[in-house]
Amino acid sequence: MAQDAETHTGRRIARPRAEQRTSLRQWAYLILEEGQTEGGLSRVLEMVLIALIISNVIAVILETVPDLYNPYHAYFSAFEQFTVYVFAVEYFVRLWSSLEDPRIGTARPIRGRFLFALRPMMIVDFLSFAPYFIALALGGAVDLRALRVLRLLRLLKIARYSQAMPALLGVLYAERRALFGAFILLIFTVCVSAEVMHVIEGPGQPKAFGTLPGAMYWAIATLTTVGYGDETPITWMGKLWAGITMVTGLVLFALPVGIIATGFVNGLHKREFSITWSMVKRQPLFDGFEIEATRQMLDTMGATVVQDHTRIAVAGQSANMFYLIISGKAHAEDESGSWDLEPGDIIGEESLNDHANYTRTVWARTEMRMMNLLGEDLRRLARKYPMLGQRIRNEVPW
Repeated sequence: MAQDAETHTGRRIARPRAEQRTSLRQWAYLILEEGQTEGGLSRVLEMVLIALIISNVIAVILETVPDLYNPYHAYFSAFEQFTVYVFAVEYFVRLWSSLEDPRIGTARPIRGRFLFALRPMMIVDFLSFAPYFIALALGGAVDLRALRVLRLLRLLKIARYSQAMPALLGVLYAERRALFGAFILLIFTVCVSAEVMHVIEGPGQPKAFGTLPGAMYWAIATLTTVGYGDETPITWMGKLWAGITMVTGLVLFALPVGIIATGFVNGLHKREFSITWSMVKRQPLFDGFEIEATRQMLDTMGATVVQDHTRIAVAGQSANMFYLIISGKAHAEDESGSWDLEPGDIIGEESLNDHANYTRTVWARTEMRMMNLLGEDLRRLARKYPMLGQRIRNEVPW
């Protein structure tokens, strides 16, 4: 596709490529996946779905109150039917339009859609309406009341519209080795605490501490600071060891909590909005890269939201950050003049060079969403993928 470009002070400013006419499938994918950046109908649909999910969970809770459910049974049933049909339509439209995801493409539509359906959020979407239709198809031949609890899984659908849940899951995966180490340390401490208490209190309380499994139950309850009190030491040595176990438990459980909390906060600060593949597909900077290369670049990049009139770069200051505009508009100026920057343009190409300074001042004209990258990370990626550096320097066409 052709792309417009303009030259300003000897530097080519990249402009978004002209888009081909959007097909119905592309339109559906953008509407469902790009609520944060597309705005308009996409944002409205996102808020409607969130409101519907919350309302449905509230309805599930209120149905357990006989004074509310009995007189309004018909309304509860009608609302349930309406929501499951909405969720079912949403699910199948997502599945149908999933071929617009660059990771799936159109080469293998059946296999691609099958793999897309196995993604965690798609499984949650499926479980949000499937029990209703299963019960309807069986016509009451099987008691499926236990499946009603799956209706509460609809609350997990909100994770699709929040950056917090992906950030938390990302932290659990990134810190999996540290968390596994903390878990092993906890198991070791449970075994040691139980063995010592078994030796100390076992002769005097054979029913509670006479076996190691019984002593381990006490150790777990004590280390977690729950302390049911159904098993307690009676000797002074047992009480002393119990105190040591309690303090040890505070330290042990503070360790994984600290790991998760720190990583969670850092993850939220790194990415203030979700980066989707349809968003990346529209950026000329990434055009032509293999999926794996694009994935590695995106894993390194952050995402930030800035308000209007915020200064993004100041001429003469150290160029330590690179930006790619996703949505919104900015204004740039240098000694030779000023011009506007739009989605697809870049800010901070000077950070490709060590100890460089920004050559122009840029500030936001509207609220902006931008992907960002530290200068040292940008230089590392440019060495690994030379075409990235060449495009930023405008040595090759976008």
